[in-house]
Amino acid sequence: MKNFKILLVDDEPANISILMGIFGSDYEIYVATDGKSALEIATSQDKPDLILLDISMPEMDGFEVGYHLKHNKYTSNIPFIFLTAKDDEESMIRGFKEGAVDYLTKPFRKEELLVRVKNHLQKQKLQNSLAEAMQNLQNKMIELDKAKQEFEAIFNQSQNGIALTDLDTNFLLVNNSYSRITGFTKEELLKKSCIGLSEEKDKIKSQEIVKTALNVGYVENFEKKCIGKDKSIYVNTSISLMPDKQRLLLNTSDVTKLKNAEKKIEQYVDIMDKNIISSSTDLDGNITEVSEAFCNLTGYTKDEFIGKKHNFLKHADVKKSAYQQMWETITNNETWNGEVKNIKKNGSLYWANTTIFPIFSDENIKTGYIAIRQDITDKKRIEELSITDELTKLYNRRYFNEVFERELRRVQRDTKSITFLMLDVDHFKLYNDTYGHQEGDIVLAKIGKILGEFANRAGDYAFRLGGEEFGLLYQSDDTQKAEEYAINITNAIENLQIPHANNTASNFVTASIGVVFKDSQENITPNEMYKIADDSLYLAKEMGRNRVQIHKYVSN
Repeated sequence: MKNFKILLVDDEPANISILMGIFGSDYEIYVATDGKSALEIATSQDKPDLILLDISMPEMDGFEVGYHLKHNKYTSNIPFIFLTAKDDEESMIRGFKEGAVDYLTKPFRKEELLVRVKNHLQKQKLQNSLAEAMQNLQNKMIELDKAKQEFEAIFNQSQNGIALTDLDTNFLLVNNSYSRITGFTKEELLKKSCIGLSEEKDKIKSQEIVKTALNVGYVENFEKKCIGKDKSIYVNTSISLMPDKQRLLLNTSDVTKLKNAEKKIEQYVDIMDKNIISSSTDLDGNITEVSEAFCNLTGYTKDEFIGKKHNFLKHADVKKSAYQQMWETITNNETWNGEVKNIKKNGSLYWANTTIFPIFSDENIKTGYIAIRQDITDKKRIEELSITDELTKLYNRRYFNEVFERELRRVQRDTKSITFLMLDVDHFKLYNDTYGHQEGDIVLAKIGKILGEFANRAGDYAFRLGGEEFGLLYQSDDTQKAEEYAINITNAIENLQIPHANNTASNFVTASIGVVFKDSQENITPNEMYKIADDSLYLAKEMGRNRVQIHKYVSN
């Protein structure tokens, strides 16, 4: 690992000293005590392979440094890890949003730091190697194209090896090109046979080819490996029976460069197959080819992929509209990019950042589509944990604050209606006092499941706002439909028939709901809408609980 360079960015000399002691002489260490110096080192000619970045620094904090690193084309490929005393969830989420590949909090364990650093460096090395392999592949493709052009020029100028032999392929006459190809002089070739120049493993096959030429009259483009005077060569030979049926005419070209280039291309294609998660389809979306990396990710074999459409991998949570939008984009000959949630063969889910683009023939006719993916499952798991309530599996209050304001802006911009529902479990404290908090958690989880089932349309969101309080954002055309929707929820909760002896509204667990409906013509702030829903909920409780109280918002 000594060839790797690590940049330590921290304004505390004691922290720098500790880190240098941990890494010792295993890495080449650079040090920066502020953000500006860190960026100067990162953009230098001898830039680091990895950056360990503190967040709390004067003038320019670590978040700003991370932003500049990811938005500078000279440093965007340098991975960086936040190593900080900030252990709150908000800082961690922002750290990953700014582009960090990892996030460690102080105090940390030495062994964990060393393992994570080593893993990210090895991953970076693999990515660099793959990029280099891709560039080499492109260069080899250019070389192959040039080789083909050279071959055509040689053929057109009659530079192929031409030889006349008897029926046993003993040479009778050869041209200068044949001599040049094999390395033997003309005199040396006249003492040899074409089959005799074949490698031992190809001699039987060569004899069969000659028999075919004698019976049919010709054989075209027979490839074999020959033993030249100084080296082995690959040749492409066409054999024709002469009119006198006593001699054979050989037209031979040296394809050694082409064969070597093909072998190298096969090696690079194999590297891509094993490391690039890709697939190809025809114009109807039927899979025609998949990479080994894609098979390894999903658990399916190539045979299980071929002929199917990608939607057999689709996770149940993914709306059909997402696939429709993707299909509209690529059928219009545009490139589509997005994050896709799918299911592996074993039933587990995975996330992939996917880019799909159309492919065209030499005649500029679209023939299908290619998809390239990056596995982002770990990243999405972290994101989902940050916005999900652990008990109910609904969105949490943090995500509610983000979505509520965003959705209100959207419907006001698009002049659409929206309904906000606030739900509270009736006498939930008494339930916990009577049956215990563990049973109370079971009740909340069941109610969360019901709300999740009701919020099953695109644009619907269900939240646990805190304690026994829940929220629901959903689309309704009018107040009557909005109220019916809420009443169905209260009925579904009571129909769970969970006994609640101290509930004044029913013998079972029930819920009160406050609803505010905003039509497409009205303007309302998030705070106003939330307060109206809260007031409506309070009124529902005052009027006996286990009921819905709806308010249609009318601006002043």
